[in-house]
Amino acid sequence: MIMKSPKASVIIPVYNTEKYVEEAVRSIMSQTLKNIEIIIINDGSTDNSLSIIQDLSKEDYRIQVYNQENRGLSASRNVGIDFAKGKYLYFMDSDDYLEPETLESCLLKCEENSLDFIFFDADILNQDTEFDFNINYQHKGCTNSDIIYKGIQIFSILTESGTYTPSACLNIINTEFLKSINLRFLPGIIHEDQLFTTLLYLQAERVMCIHEDFFKRRLRHDSIMTSKFSLRNMDSYFIITDKLLLYTSNHVEAQEIINKHLFKMLNAAVWLSYKISFKDRLYITKRCIKDYTKYVSGKNLVILLFKSFFKK
Repeated sequence: MIMKSPKASVIIPVYNTEKYVEEAVRSIMSQTLKNIEIIIINDGSTDNSLSIIQDLSKEDYRIQVYNQENRGLSASRNVGIDFAKGKYLYFMDSDDYLEPETLESCLLKCEENSLDFIFFDADILNQDTEFDFNINYQHKGCTNSDIIYKGIQIFSILTESGTYTPSACLNIINTEFLKSINLRFLPGIIHEDQLFTTLLYLQAERVMCIHEDFFKRRLRHDSIMTSKFSLRNMDSYFIITDKLLLYTSNHVEAQEIINKHLFKMLNAAVWLSYKISFKDRLYITKRCIKDYTKYVSGKNLVILLFKSFFKK
């Protein structure tokens, strides 16, 4: 059953998350805001995920299940956007968890203040101590949750303070606004949130934050987020850089802060590349020297090439 006028559309792409998908979907089914539609895109799962979400759809008429061949996270989210009928959009991951009051609390603030989008904080769910990186989903740069910011203003504040978090799962977006700027996820890359969320901030006029850990991020070994860094990761960062530079070529007001953002993003990515093959590290170094010298530290490139020798 398709709802005619839901308050919010929750889009959940699913790919081989049979261990976690029921908890994720039930966290949406249990939201205190009941007037929602739950759009689940099964992206060619080869495990028991489809059977699980089909059973859940029999319990809750608000769930719509769409089945497709594997096309990736970006394409699946875009399909969800096309089907969405809610006034607001939320992108949920199929292995995470959302606190019950999230949608109601956020939409109340969105409605009261005519927001383009609102963002909130997150916590790590069952973090494995074996992971050798730290993730912080606290937007501490946003010190006043009562202020309505321009998107570029709060993006600058968060970037300068080192607390910008690009996860799409931390934003609830006005659907009309999203469609008015014609923003979609770019298919075929990793780290698609880096591009999508940054462009979202840059084009929004009315944004607020809520300092509540509404979203619970699960770190697991068999996910995209925790998989081994590879050349594909770096190539995706290069594509994201090119897209953001293309945007700023037509929006001069965003150039300064995007340059700072790209410097942080690319240097962090270069730093993560030291474990890949020397051939790939050489390729990355040449690309950075050729196209991105403004955004990558020469010292980091030297370390990238020779870090393995330094360790001996």
